[in-house]
Amino acid sequence: MLYSTVKEIYFETEAGNLIVKAVFLGKMIANYEILLREKDSNAQTTLADGDNTNPEDDVALLPSPVSNNHGRRIVLETGFYGIDHTNYPDYEIRLEVFQNGLKIGSTIDKGKLDGKGQYSLLFIKLLIKE
Repeated sequence: MLYSTVKEIYFETEAGNLIVKAVFLGKMIANYEILLREKDSNAQTTLADGDNTNPEDDVALLPSPVSNNHGRRIVLETGFYGIDHTNYPDYEIRLEVFQNGLKIGSTIDKGKLDGKGQYSLLFIKLLIKE
């Protein structure tokens, strides 16, 4: 997948910290960066970067206070390569948002591994639940 629409996810200001998690399913090697973009701006900071070849969780804690995340965008950029695309052609990359240990939303890129380097771009816009 080369393009993703922005998924809106609503959070509560009094319900605890926000955590984002990248999930990689399929027989692939993935290298990623999770970015946090400021509201109405291209200014950004890296929340986490890494790959899916180690046992570390691919998670990041968003800044506090939680209310400051209103209007910010979370971006997951991933470059990946299918290890055995003939026998295991399917992949799924997810960007999930949690609050108080509960998943409050996610966005997903699903597709077929093609034996070449591939790219995924997922966007989430955070909004305060009214």
